[in-house]
Amino acid sequence: MLAGHARAVNLPLSDTLWMLLQPSTVVLLLMMLSLLVGLLRRRGASRLLLSAALLLMVLPAILPLRALLAQPLENHVPMAPLPERVDGIIVLGGAVEWRVTAVRGQLAVNEAAERLMAAAALAQRYPQATLVFTGLFAETAPQEFRPQATPQSFFTGPAFANRRIIYLGASRSTFEDALLSQQALSPQAGQTWLLVTSAMHMPRAMGTFQTLGWRVLPYPVDYRTAGLELAPSLNIIGELAAFDQVVREWGAVFIYQLLGRTQTLLPRF
Repeated sequence: MLAGHARAVNLPLSDTLWMLLQPSTVVLLLMMLSLLVGLLRRRGASRLLLSAALLLMVLPAILPLRALLAQPLENHVPMAPLPERVDGIIVLGGAVEWRVTAVRGQLAVNEAAERLMAAAALAQRYPQATLVFTGLFAETAPQEFRPQATPQSFFTGPAFANRRIIYLGASRSTFEDALLSQQALSPQAGQTWLLVTSAMHMPRAMGTFQTLGWRVLPYPVDYRTAGLELAPSLNIIGELAAFDQVVREWGAVFIYQLLGRTQTLLPRF
């Protein structure tokens, strides 16, 4: 079991630091500093800062920097062979836009929607397995995962009749995903649990469950890279935002290892 973790369930300071250190914010800060230095009539320094900002903004769209950083994470945990029987399927949160879902009365998802698609497919394959959603309250998507369809439903069918579905909406981090799941489910020796999350997020997620003493089988989805291809793009803002996500995940990997939430930087399984 995990020792000494009462100290850090929430890390608001780390969120603040991330907002300041992510590449897109660095670009903005460099531009603002360039303007300030320019107002002080230090034109050489101003041009240098502006050039650095533009270079950082454009490079992810020109070079495969995102793939270079993402692939070590995405390839680190391959999908485990699916067993004949599964006791439960744990789907980590982050795929549902819950505010839009609540207002529109229809499921709204983001680029991590494959997590829900995998949940529905695995639920069909293992009709007796407990289905667990972290970071999601039952009232967020009440029309989903029901035996009978409604006009607002996407994921329905007989496989969801009388199924045990657990929602752990209070979870706000990967650490809480693992901790609250363990507390709610009390997994026993000999049970088989599948863990569903994005491939880039899987090393940190698996490492967190491992540190808590819970061996789960990985089911990575939502791959973002196909290879190290030199394919320049004009979608500069989109590529910078995607680069932000990769840098953030690597930052979280380092923070989790530093805090002892994972035993090593990229744990082996």
